[in-house]
Amino acid sequence: MNSIKIPTPLAAIIGLFTYSLVMINVSAQSSNKSETEASSDVVQLPAFEIKSETDTGFVGKSSLGSTRIAVDLNELPQSVKVLNNAMLQAVNPTNMPDMLNYVGGAQNGQLFISPGRINIRGFTGDADYVDGFAPPANSNPESSIFDRFEVIKGPSTIFLAADGTPGGIVNKITKSPSTIRSTEITAQLGMYDANSIGIDTNGSLTPDNKLLYRVIVNKHYDSSFYDYWYTHRLDIMPALSYQFNEQTKLVVKALYHKAYTGDFQGVPIDPRTLKPFDLPANASDAGPAPQHHRIDEQKRLWFNFTTRFTNNIAFHLSGMTAGATHDRKVATPVTWNDSKNAPAVAGYNGTQSFPRSSSADYDNNNYRDLQSDINMNFRTGFAEHNLLVGGEMRSSPYRRTTYLSSDSAWNPYNPVPDVYTVDYNTTTASVASHDTNKRIFTLETLKLFNSRLLLSAGVTRSQSSADQKDQIKGTYSTFPYTFQKNLKQWGLVYKLFTNVSLFTGYNENFATNGAGLVNGVSAVLPPKQGKQTEVGLKADLLNKKLSVNAAYFDTQQTNNTVATFPTSTTNPKTLIPGVISRGFDGDLSFQVNKRLFLLGTFSFYKAKSVLGPAAAAVVQPYYGKILTTTIPVDNTAQQAMSLFVNYRVAAIEGLSLGLGTNYQSKRAITDSANQLMFGYANGRILSQLNANYRFNKHIKYSMNIDNLLNQKYIYSIRSENVIIKGAPIGVKTSVSYTF
Repeated sequence: MNSIKIPTPLAAIIGLFTYSLVMINVSAQSSNKSETEASSDVVQLPAFEIKSETDTGFVGKSSLGSTRIAVDLNELPQSVKVLNNAMLQAVNPTNMPDMLNYVGGAQNGQLFISPGRINIRGFTGDADYVDGFAPPANSNPESSIFDRFEVIKGPSTIFLAADGTPGGIVNKITKSPSTIRSTEITAQLGMYDANSIGIDTNGSLTPDNKLLYRVIVNKHYDSSFYDYWYTHRLDIMPALSYQFNEQTKLVVKALYHKAYTGDFQGVPIDPRTLKPFDLPANASDAGPAPQHHRIDEQKRLWFNFTTRFTNNIAFHLSGMTAGATHDRKVATPVTWNDSKNAPAVAGYNGTQSFPRSSSADYDNNNYRDLQSDINMNFRTGFAEHNLLVGGEMRSSPYRRTTYLSSDSAWNPYNPVPDVYTVDYNTTTASVASHDTNKRIFTLETLKLFNSRLLLSAGVTRSQSSADQKDQIKGTYSTFPYTFQKNLKQWGLVYKLFTNVSLFTGYNENFATNGAGLVNGVSAVLPPKQGKQTEVGLKADLLNKKLSVNAAYFDTQQTNNTVATFPTSTTNPKTLIPGVISRGFDGDLSFQVNKRLFLLGTFSFYKAKSVLGPAAAAVVQPYYGKILTTTIPVDNTAQQAMSLFVNYRVAAIEGLSLGLGTNYQSKRAITDSANQLMFGYANGRILSQLNANYRFNKHIKYSMNIDNLLNQKYIYSIRSENVIIKGAPIGVKTSVSYTF
């Protein structure tokens, strides 16, 4: 008889169920112990969920990110920052990555039009999670659906980062149903990206409060500050939860998101000056709608099931199915030819036009993810243990179809409407790919000397497979391949005092790169491999009103990739040798009294891109000579500080004022492969003012003033061809009615 072969991760999940049943049986057999004996053996598990809505603070004290259960941040051997719902409302970001201005070592990434594009500790990527999942997306959902942000700095073996960036991940936790029945309607008006209206309704469907619901709907409509950019967005997120008993809960959520946006690409650098073209901040080298546009549609359904079999054993099972389509028509000029490292227009004198490459694509992404783990707490002698064992299976089919489109020209000082045509009857490329990720992981945390010393060690067995097929030729452009890797992690936390800890930790990550260019040749790219060693200090002082996290980190990645420019369907990524980032960052929060709150961050580090063999043959435009070592990492401010102050005005009850200031040093401008240095964007200081006034229990007024000092600055840099200038001062106001 033939044996049935079970995939390894699935076998692991089945094994988790089997082991849990065995443990239940063992627990039942030992139930005859006396209450005294039982109480000495039981270690109560912490909570499965954290609700920042019940926390009046702006920052959180615990996180689910590293261990799947709520753990005090001071007991984690890694830097983690949690921004609560109160902080999200105060900042009220137009672009979600702007929340990272208040995280030490983090900042916005290279663009503002996608949900990720984050930069943490010098590594840019799309390591953007929602409730522990990384579904496909090309635009931001409304911030009103989120409860808090958990930012893990450095690689995470528990979360397989969406693009493998070792800088860190952002896990955005969505709002869940609660027993408090309420409905809030919010309308917002203002300059640029401000106009929206939304409703958030919440409550119980049964008298016993076991079945709860929540529905959030938001409509956003704006014309934006930038030429050719606009956002028309609809978000609908329903959620249900059912509390079977005190130990068992099921939460099911769904999201429908549709966004119509323009084609804003910023401007390139001027080949004469190696600085962005001297054009108004709203200028774009793209073209107007409807010829140029992006249409993004997302559908997601996910669940989270948690239970405690005994006081020692907790079980978690979650899954998501999601789909996303992206229809775009875009055009981008090429002022520099990355392969030849020379101006596209030789001897440019300010009057010629640059060639503009146009493309029309339709993407179809699908995503299936199943995660399961068991968390076990027990005691042996004088030691307490927490053992996490889990697995994940992820499948991500993808297809992109590219249609025949015309190219055009762009003159920065005499722009004319782009004559742009698309022949949807002629397909120039059609590529299908399928990525799968399977992994099992285990993490043991040992607490000694009355929990003063915490030792942890873990390993993740990760397997990633992918293929890429040319649908027109009917042949594989990239034949199926599989990479496997054992990822290690360890950590040590020593509590010098009850609320003061020293910590050190080591983490790794791993992710496939797919197909792309290796020294200009199309090939399967080797996988990314990242690692980080970190050492630091954590403290909760003055009755936990003052919290500090400061760390030195050494983060490295080999086989890094960047998106090819212009975008290539068959070779979407370019391989670079890697990035090395070393330095310090930290976060501080201080609830001075019931009226005054302070939050501060800092970072001081060096992030360097290692130059590959091809760089040895070219002259660096900025330096005027050949370099063979390193250059600064693109769009990375290697020195940054921020301060946020919130004050509840004593003379006017219900009024609170917030002032946030963020400083970033100069940032490098490099090519898309981060191998050519063109210069620097100047440093900048941005300030933001917000006011919230609770008129009564029903009505609340809010106002935000962004770029308070009306500074001229560079918002982000993708390459020498895509530089986005910052918007001027902007005001938005809102009113909320709750009943």
